[in-house]
Formats: sequence, C-alpha cells, structure tokens
Amino acid sequence: MEAKVEASAATLSAPTAQEARSSKEALASARLGALGLVLSVLAILWFFRVLVRDAEAASFTSVDPSAARVDFGPGWNDPRWEALVSRTLAQLPPLHPERPGDVRQVEDALLALPIVAAVGESRVLWPDGLRVDVELRQPVACVRSGEVFLAVSLEGIVLPGAWSTPPGREGKFLPLVVLEGDARDAAWEGNVLDSAAARDGLAVATALARELAADDWIRLGRVVIDARSARATGVEEPGTVLLLEGARRILFGRSPNLDSPGELPVQHKCVSLARALRLAESGDPPIDWEMVDVRWDMPEVLPRGGLPKSVKRK
Repeated sequence: MEAKVEASAATLSAPTAQEARSSKEALASARLGALGLVLSVLAILWFFRVLVRDAEAASFTSVDPSAARVDFGPGWNDPRWEALVSRTLAQLPPLHPERPGDVRQVEDALLALPIVAAVGESRVLWPDGLRVDVELRQPVACVRSGEVFLAVSLEGIVLPGAWSTPPGREGKFLPLVVLEGDARDAAWEGNVLDSAAARDGLAVATALARELAADDWIRLGRVVIDARSARATGVEEPGTVLLLEGARRILFGRSPNLDSPGELPVQHKCVSLARALRLAESGDPPIDWEMVDVRWDMPEVLPRGGLPKSVKRK
C-alpha cells in the first residue's frame, strides 16, 4: 500500500515530456519577444536620427570658411604656415555652397598667400563643411634679412616665417644664397627675388637637392652658395663658389640655368662633389681637403696645406 502511494507521488511531481516541451517553447517565445522589442526601439531611434539629419541638411545653406578642412600635401610644412591659412579663412564671410563664386573666393584668398603653389577643387561636404586641397611651395634655399633667415622657393618667392639660423630638417640644411647689395633690400616675406645672383644661386641649390643622395647631403652640412660671379666664369674665375663648414670651398662654375656651351653638365659636377665629400671618410688614404674644383672632367683637389692633385673617376 505504501509503495503505491509513493509511486503516485512521484508521478504527480515529475513533469511529462509534453509539459517540458511546452515550457521550453514558452521561454523561447519570451526571448524572441524581448529581442523584437529591442529591435523595434533601435529602429525607432534610427528613424528619428534620420529625420533630424535630414532636417539639419535642409538648413545647410551656408558654410563658415574658418571651419574648413584644409588638406596639405606632402613635403615641407612650417606649422606657422598652417596658422596663416587658418587666419586667412577666418577673415572670409560665410559662403553659400551652391554658389561657385563663393567657393572661388576661398580659393583666390588661399592662392594670394605666398606659401600656396596651387589649390585643388574645393568640395562642400555635409556635415564637415568645406574641404580644400592645398599644395604648399617648397623652400630650396634661404637668404639673410638683417639678423634672421628667410626660406625661398624655387620661383624666388620669399616665404613667411623668420629663422634665427638657416632652417633644416632631418639633418639637411637649406643652403644660404648670397645676394648682391641692392637685392638684400628685396628680401622680405612675399616678395620675389629676381636678381641674377638670386636666380643663379637658387638654380644651384635646386641641382644639389636633386642630384645629391641623402647621405651626401648630410655630409655637405651647412653650405653658402655665392653665385654673384656665376656669369663671368673662366679659367681664372671660378664662377659659383660653395662655402662649406671647416673652411672648405667648392668651385662650381656656371649656374645650371645658364646656357653655357662647353660647360660640364651639372650632374657630373655633383658626382665629383659627392666623391670629394667622401674622401675624408673613405679615401685611400683619407684626404682632408680645403678646396675642390668640380668644373673639369678630372676635378682638382687641394689637400689642406698641400698642392692640388687629380681625383680620378672610378
């Protein structure tokens, strides 16, 4: 009798397979319902966000140039130049994105800066506003103006930003171009240097930057380019002279921008210059020289305190 009672109790307490299956289905249904509620809430939030965005876009009728995004290309970029661009844009009135003349006003204002070589097509993008691509002028040399130094572009434009010493980057210093007496008065920011010494000196600086390898440029160190006699060269007249640290001189001859029949190509001159720079390190034996004349096929080297000797090309 007791065994029958216990069996009946066990039967009452243990759920049947159908009841267990129903319980799992109910739990799954509840989870699906909760997930559906969450997805519904997210869909509503997204819908309202789209409405707000469309409303803001509908009122996007003016752009503040001071908030424009300016993308500068690779190369030399003085932080003071970025500040100059920002100040220039801040002075412009709000522009209408659908008026080409308003956008051109921004481009013209940037092109008026001496540091800007070119301005790409401006784009009005919501919500960022205006986006402008700017190509900066690259300095190839510097000139002295009073007690400071100013960088100069290939075109001879004196770039903004004074330096207490000739500026450099990554161990490479901008060559210092010597100006004639009258031309020194023209060395002010934004002006164009058009004297013969300035043009010839900048051409030599550009050739050195183009032809010398990076390690040779570092060996060159600080250099002064005196091209005031670049157009009066001869056997006794060295023309352009490069003044290096350690009281060393390079007789360079005419400037590359002059049409000089019979003049050794500038590429050959730079090869001889590079080899001379390495003589003190890897010469056999090492030579401490004070003057090298690269105007000839067989450049002449004057060792410090000695007589000139030929440096044969390998």
